[in-house]
Amino acid sequence: MDIPLVGLTPIPFKFVGKSSMSKVPFFGYMYKKLHILVDRGKLKSRYQTYLLSRETLEMGLSLMIFPEGGIITTDAPNMVAFKPGAFKTAIECKVPIVPVTMPYNFHFLEDDGRLLPSYRSLKIIYHEPIETSAYTIETMDQLSQQVFDIIADELQKHHPNANNKGDITEDRTFSKVGG
Repeated sequence: MDIPLVGLTPIPFKFVGKSSMSKVPFFGYMYKKLHILVDRGKLKSRYQTYLLSRETLEMGLSLMIFPEGGIITTDAPNMVAFKPGAFKTAIECKVPIVPVTMPYNFHFLEDDGRLLPSYRSLKIIYHEPIETSAYTIETMDQLSQQVFDIIADELQKHHPNANNKGDITEDRTFSKVGG
């Protein structure tokens, strides 16, 4: 439900999302035409995504990026480490990052193999923008950690048993093309 929920955002933006979304009937066609797709397993696709992301920001549009790089956790609402691409691009383009928390989405379509939605209240929380002008590629981990902590703290308010604390950059390796 992340994509449809943030689709209600009142500002113009493009998603950066996995290329397999283009295979979803009807939705995939629109997604491919309107947004930036990435095949994370291909270096060339990641580089093209980086270039298109920069171009989008330079046109004055916003990007919506899920920095975990997909639904990786099997222990929602706990998050996994963020990939560096969104942070690298924001620093290079000198644009602020607005952390977004959606604390209940994982309840709507639970990972139980049934693919049946459950009625749940959905909520989207836009946090204060974080200016990136004080950050460099060398301090990008600090920015990533700051965004992670903001979202983790908000999740903790809604799910007191969540365990989203710690250093998210511990085992990260960076690519030269933006994540």
